[in-house]
Amino acid sequence: MAVRVDLATREIVCSVHDLLGEPSRHSLGGLGEGLARLTVGAELHRLVQRERQAADARYVPEVSLDTAVEIDGWTLRVVGRADGVVTDPHRPVVEEIKTIHFRTELYHLFGQERLERFRWQVKLYAYFLYPQGNAAARLLLVDLGSDERRSEDVPWQPAEVASYLRSRLHALVGAERQREALREKWRESAARLPFPFDAPRPVQREAMEAVAEALAASRHLLLAAPTGVGKTAAALYPAVRQALATGKRVFFLTAKTLQQTLSVDTVRRMQDGQWRSIQLRAKARMCANREMICHEEFCPYAQDFSLKLARSGVVPALATAPHIDPDRVFESAREAEVCPFEVSLQLLSDCTAIICDYNYVFDPAIALFAGGDRSEIDGSYLIIDEAHNLVDRAREYFSPRLSRQAIGEARRTIEGYRQRVCRDLDELLGELEQYLHHLVTQALGRRHGVAPSTFDADKLAGFRLALDALVSPYFLFKRSVDLWLAEDPVLGVLLSLARLTELVEDGGPEFVHLAERTDTGEADEVLRIFCLDAARFTGRIIQRCASCIAMSATLEPFDFYRDLLGFDPDRTDTLSLPSPFPPENRLILVVDEVDTSFRKRAGSYGRIAELVAELAPPGHNALALFPSYAFLREVAARLVSPGHRVEIQRGEDSNRLRQEVLERLRQSQEPVLLLGVLGGVFAEGVDYPGDMLSQVIVVSPGLPQVGPERELLKRYFEERYERGFEYAYLVPGMTRVVQAAGRLIRSEHDRGAIVLICQRFTREPYASLLPREWAPEGVAALRVADPVAAVRRFFTAPR
Repeated sequence: MAVRVDLATREIVCSVHDLLGEPSRHSLGGLGEGLARLTVGAELHRLVQRERQAADARYVPEVSLDTAVEIDGWTLRVVGRADGVVTDPHRPVVEEIKTIHFRTELYHLFGQERLERFRWQVKLYAYFLYPQGNAAARLLLVDLGSDERRSEDVPWQPAEVASYLRSRLHALVGAERQREALREKWRESAARLPFPFDAPRPVQREAMEAVAEALAASRHLLLAAPTGVGKTAAALYPAVRQALATGKRVFFLTAKTLQQTLSVDTVRRMQDGQWRSIQLRAKARMCANREMICHEEFCPYAQDFSLKLARSGVVPALATAPHIDPDRVFESAREAEVCPFEVSLQLLSDCTAIICDYNYVFDPAIALFAGGDRSEIDGSYLIIDEAHNLVDRAREYFSPRLSRQAIGEARRTIEGYRQRVCRDLDELLGELEQYLHHLVTQALGRRHGVAPSTFDADKLAGFRLALDALVSPYFLFKRSVDLWLAEDPVLGVLLSLARLTELVEDGGPEFVHLAERTDTGEADEVLRIFCLDAARFTGRIIQRCASCIAMSATLEPFDFYRDLLGFDPDRTDTLSLPSPFPPENRLILVVDEVDTSFRKRAGSYGRIAELVAELAPPGHNALALFPSYAFLREVAARLVSPGHRVEIQRGEDSNRLRQEVLERLRQSQEPVLLLGVLGGVFAEGVDYPGDMLSQVIVVSPGLPQVGPERELLKRYFEERYERGFEYAYLVPGMTRVVQAAGRLIRSEHDRGAIVLICQRFTREPYASLLPREWAPEGVAALRVADPVAAVRRFFTAPR
C-alpha cells in the first residue's frame, strides 16, 4: 500500500513492510528472482502453512492486522498480515515464513541486512498483535531447493519495538517534509511549464483540454486522434503539469522503443531543471554481465551492490541531469561496477516522467507494480500510446507456452557433463518431456494441429518446485565449468513452466488449455495457455492508477477497447477528433469491382495485380498492402508495373533489409511500388516523410486468418459481449486498414491518395468502421467511374 503522511493532521498510514526501512536493493537477490522465484516462494508459503495447520490445530494462517498507536503526538495506523499465529492461551507465537536458497543464500544471509529486516518484521507483527509483550516471535526459513527448514526464536521487548517505531516514524515524517519542499518546487514548475512547441494546433488544444479534465477528475479517457493532431504533446503537457502540481508521476507507455524518441524530445522541451524524467530500457539490454543472473554470487555488478552504490555516488550524479538517458546510466553504472538496470530503478523515485515499454506496467513478469505495493500505481498517471496495440500484447503476456523443442535444447545444454546436478536435471527434464508428449498425444492422437487439453495444476507445480530446487546447484555448476549463455535454455524452461503453472492455478474463464503438434519446419509439440481476454488483468492496473489516457488514431469503436482493456465505463470518457489536415490534400477511393474474401479472391488475383499497377501514380512511390504473405505472393507473381521498381516484403526480412528498402524509397530516382502485409513493419509504426510515400493501396479489409484460436476468440466474445465476429475478426482487421492509411499524410504539407480495393468496404458492417471524415456523405461517394483517371488527375492538379 502507499505510505500516507498527513503533516496537517499528524497521521500516518502504512504497512508493516513500510516500517522496515528501505531495502538495499529493489530487484537483485536470490537465484530465479522474478516470476519463477515469486511463484515458487508463494507456493512454499502456502504449503508450509497447510502443514503447520495439519500439525497444530492452534495454528491460524494469514492473520490480518489493522491497528493504530500514538507516538509523540502522531497517530500511526499500521495494516498488514502475519504469515501465521499459534494461538496458545499461555504464550502465543507469531511466525514469519521466508523462502530462500540455503545453498547460496543462507550463510551469506546472516552477514547481510536482510536477516535483520526479517527479524524486525516478525517483531513488529508480534508487537502490534500483542502489544503487552505476552507473545513469542519466530522466524521460519524454508529452503527453496529442498524440504529443509530452520527456525529462529526472535527475542523482543515492547520497549525495544516502541523505540524502533519512534525512529521509523520520525524518518517517515522527515522524508515527507523533504518531499513537501520538493513538491513546492514542482508546483512552481507546473505554474510556469512551457508548451513544448510554438503553440498548440486548434485540434490539439481540444485534446489537451480533454486530457486535463480527465486528469483533474481522476477519470480515464479514450482518445481517438488521427495523425497530425499532436497526440504526444497533447497528452504529456497537461499530464506533466498536473503531476508536478499534485506530486504524482507520469508513465508514458509505448509498444516499441522507437516510438519513445518523440516523447523524450517532448519532455525535454518542457524541463526547467527542477524536475526529472527517465527513459527505461529493457533489462536484458541494460545487463553488463556475461549472462543475466541477478545474484551477487554470479554477477560482479550485483556483488556488494549497496556498498559500491553508496561509495560511487553514481545515483546522485546521474540525478543531476534533467533527463536521465539509458546510455548514460549504463556507462556510469558499468564504470562503478553496479547493476545498470538496478541503478535505473533506484532513480525512479526522483522522476516525474517515466518513458518506457508497456511491459513495465502490464507484464506481470517484470511490471514495476507487480509486487502488490499500491504506492507506485496509486500516485501515477498512465498514458498509453498507440493503445490499440495493447489488446493483443496483453493477451500475449498471459499466453505462456512450453515446447518439447525448448526442453530438448535444455537437455542438450547439460549433455555430456557428469556432475550430479546435470544428471538430476536431465532426468527431471526427461520426465517433463514425457508428460508433455502424453498430453499432446491424449489431445491429438497422431494428428497435427491444435486441440483443447486439460493441464493438471498439481502435476505442473510438482515439476516447477523440483526444477527450482536444482537452480542453485545448477548455477554453481555453471560457474565451476565457466558455462555462460546469453539465453540459458534451462532457465527458459523454468520460467515458462512457472508462468504456465501460475495461470493453470488461476483457472479463470479467459484461459484455454491447448495442446499443439506442428509439422512445418522443425516438428514440435507444445503445451500452451491461450488467453482470450486480458481485461481482468489490465483493468486491475488501470482502475488503480490515478488516471489513464489511452490514445491512438484507431481507437474506435470505443466499446471494443473499453471492454478488452478493462476500463470502467462509469469512470471512462471518450473523445474522437477530426483530422487537422486540409481535405483537399487527400484523395480517398474505393474500388469495388473485385471481391477479396477468402473464397473468391483466387479468381481475382490477376485483376488485382492489374489494378495495383494501374493505380500506382506515375513518378511517385506507392505502398500496396495485403492481408497475408500468401495473398501478396499470388498478386506479385502476376504484377507487371513498368513505371515502378517493385519491392516485395518477405516474412524473413531482417531489420537491415527493411532499412535498405526504406532507404531506397527515400533516395531512389526511380519510383518504387512496395508490396507489403497489413499489420507488418511497413504498415504500422513507420513514418514516410515528405515525398517518400504518395499512395497507400489496401487490398482487402485484412481480417485475421480463420483458425482455431480466432474461432475460440469468436465464441468467447459472443458469449461474453454478444459481439463474436465483430471483436474477433472485424475490428482487428479494419484497425489494420486505418493504421496503414495513416502512414500517408503526416503533416499539413503532405499530399496522397488512399485506395481501398474490395467490395466489402462499401458494405456493412465494414463501411461503418471507416473514419467518418473519409466519407462524410457516405461510402458511396468514394466510388468513381474511373479510379485510375481520378488518381492521375489528383497528382497532376496544381497545388
